[in-house]
Amino acid sequence: MFDPYEEIFEKRGHLYHKGMTLYPQARREEFNNIIKLAQISHGAIICDIPSGGGYLKNFINTRVKIASIETSRAFAKLCKANTGSDVILANLDSIPIQTNSVDRVISLAGLHHIEDKLSFYRESHRILKSKGALCIADAWQGAMVSMFLDVFVHEHNSMGHRGAYLNENTQSELEKCGFDVNYSSAIKYYWRFDSLDDMATYFQLLFGIDKASHDRILDGITQYLGYALINKEYCLNWELTFYKAIKR
Repeated sequence: MFDPYEEIFEKRGHLYHKGMTLYPQARREEFNNIIKLAQISHGAIICDIPSGGGYLKNFINTRVKIASIETSRAFAKLCKANTGSDVILANLDSIPIQTNSVDRVISLAGLHHIEDKLSFYRESHRILKSKGALCIADAWQGAMVSMFLDVFVHEHNSMGHRGAYLNENTQSELEKCGFDVNYSSAIKYYWRFDSLDDMATYFQLLFGIDKASHDRILDGITQYLGYALINKEYCLNWELTFYKAIKR
């Protein structure tokens, strides 16, 4: 059964946020990759959808206006506390933002919890200015990250895990919704930790793994993802597929 984003994170959003708070730089390469892809200009208006606890702002080095959009009340509350800014609680098929008013819509690693992506793409197209960009990054169907989530995490999380991942239809879906895709590629990078215990703790919190010890989590990471010790950091292999879609 596919559980919607808001249902999942009403129950375990606080754990996810704890992981991101304890290890705020673990996924810095991931955030930097999507920010680089977005080519954000000074003064840009950005929609962060879904915003989680509002982590994107910590990696943007220019002055921008960020509208944080959430469907989970738990995450909206955490995001407001974290950013000090108001958060818009809304369904992704009906975002209360003015038409043609946004420079960038950024969606990082949340879309695999959203089954109806077409409605989100259409709403993103509506709120973007002409030539504005929708930048998304998420796991690819059948790739090792999605296998780790839907096999290992599914087995060791009491809520289970079933994702609706990006796939061979994603580009045509974006084009159907009025976008021209000018970038689409899988990008490999690292999640970085000071110790293996930190790595296991982060995974336990981020993915709600409540049915496995740290040793078992590290076994699963080794089996599906792999890691290496590089310059005194434990570097875990991660990969998402990134898209940049320009509004026609």
